[in-house]
Amino acid sequence: MNSPFKLTAVLALVLAASVYALAAPTAAWAAGPDSEKALLQKLVDHQAIEDLMTAYGMTLDHRDFPAFGRLFAEDATYGGSRGEPTRGRAAIQAQLDKTLTSNVNHLPEPGHHVYFDPLIEIDGDHATGQTLGAYAVPDPSASFGWRLTFFITYEDKFVKREGHWLFQERMLVAAKAPSAAQGSAPAGQAPTRAPTAPAR
Repeated sequence: MNSPFKLTAVLALVLAASVYALAAPTAAWAAGPDSEKALLQKLVDHQAIEDLMTAYGMTLDHRDFPAFGRLFAEDATYGGSRGEPTRGRAAIQAQLDKTLTSNVNHLPEPGHHVYFDPLIEIDGDHATGQTLGAYAVPDPSASFGWRLTFFITYEDKFVKREGHWLFQERMLVAAKAPSAAQGSAPAGQAPTRAPTAPAR
């Protein structure tokens, strides 16, 4: 079982690979241009929803409440684990304007919203999402000069209207503060805590 057999085996593998390479694009096209178009649209929608999530934090950080309000559908719902949710774009905008402007928790400014690990499921003109978020404030005594005041989970429903993705519902689920039994935070780093209201 020397070179003639080995050469035959090699040629057979090359031939099989060539056939597959030629057949794969044909199979994809056989699925139809509609499926490719649908896949592209889903990718575009996914990016648009991530941009919406980013705009949520940026508009609040810049205190641009009119722009913040426009991220929500007219009949949107916004709330958390405490109290009744706020309903309607205008009411949601007014609530966040009042909460952040009054700064009842006396947090150092300027603060910054961050989000990560988004999970998004799209179904036509509707979508659902879950995202982890945090709020960072300046703190000269903390590592890198910033500390995170809380971690939170955003539970979202989105709707696409007139070609634009909007929040249909955003519910905030705050992480529990670590107990004394879990140990204190490392030196120079403040422990995270849950917000006192569904305000961010």
